[in-house]
Amino acid sequence: MAKISIWQKIINFFTGKKQSAQAPAQVKDGIWYRKEADGNYLLGIDKSVYDLMGKITFADFPNQLDTIEVDDDLLDIEGDKSVETLKSPISGRIVARNKEIGKDIETLNKPDPQVNWIVKVQPAA
Repeated sequence: MAKISIWQKIINFFTGKKQSAQAPAQVKDGIWYRKEADGNYLLGIDKSVYDLMGKITFADFPNQLDTIEVDDDLLDIEGDKSVETLKSPISGRIVARNKEIGKDIETLNKPDPQVNWIVKVQPAA
């Protein structure tokens, strides 16, 4: 279980945020990734991408591969300000894709990681 600093506990107390038992997310090249309780990693779009691109207007998985390597294309996105291809920060086998993002692009524009995640990856051994 991830430890939460005393300062974060104080901030959470005064802001009313609940303490998370999840490991903190790491960020690489605009993708946050966090190890889940089942050992798999959940990947999503970091807020820095929204700052750079504005509102996301289109997203598509560039391939349907079952395995990915570090720096493989993960998601093609278009925003108000630019077009980008986000790269994978980890290697492994894709165990789930968030297919809702293709049906409702607003899903990606919500700040909730439980809604705007991209893929779940079982890390390479």
